[in-house]
Amino acid sequence: MVLAFKVFEVIEPRDLGILASKLRDVAIIEEAEIDGRTVETGIAVTELQLEENKLRGVFEESFVATFRYRDEYFKVPISVETPFEFYVRGDRVFLILEAKKQRANRLAGFVGEIVSAKKGSVVEAELSHETLKAMYESNPEGTKVIFFDNVRLPGIEKLSLYGEQLANTELYQKYLQLGTIWYIVYETEEGIVIGVTRNCVVTVFSRVDPETALEIIRERIIPKTLPLPGREEE
Repeated sequence: MVLAFKVFEVIEPRDLGILASKLRDVAIIEEAEIDGRTVETGIAVTELQLEENKLRGVFEESFVATFRYRDEYFKVPISVETPFEFYVRGDRVFLILEAKKQRANRLAGFVGEIVSAKKGSVVEAELSHETLKAMYESNPEGTKVIFFDNVRLPGIEKLSLYGEQLANTELYQKYLQLGTIWYIVYETEEGIVIGVTRNCVVTVFSRVDPETALEIIRERIIPKTLPLPGREEE
């Protein structure tokens, strides 16, 4: 099963104890009625655990969905769980959400509203074009896909290289002159295939457990992220 994550950085607060105190017992719950039955909808933080350099938990979102069966429509209560982890590396705090981009962005915004009175307290983590370029060039044989954006050709937004095209050094160099690397899919030394974008959307295509995927993100992706503006010297 493919695992999807997105990595954010917490500007403030950068103390796991404070983050835990703000998130503990968070629950924004409403009631809805379905066929005479009252159900709870909303979002809550569950399974919160504070460790040495991690704060882990789960966002539980409940809502009512409508499904069609032939000419009939049925309303069904659904709950979706999204595991999350705050991870401390040096003097930086990262938020890793096990979710696709849209849900991850929404939940990161929710976290920012809960933990800080200031806007923009949780921001996207970023990798540079140079970092993705170095990741490819250090192991071109292990790279499966490269996407380029910011392409300076009329009517073309992205360029891509797949499979045997990646061995074409001339074509790769030409694409580098036309755009910047946005996304690569590559194989780690352990044989795990992952995809990563400049804004730290990480997709693990190999069959691994979530903890293994998180360890890859902690050790292979987060150390390569760009420092926040003004914190280069911290």
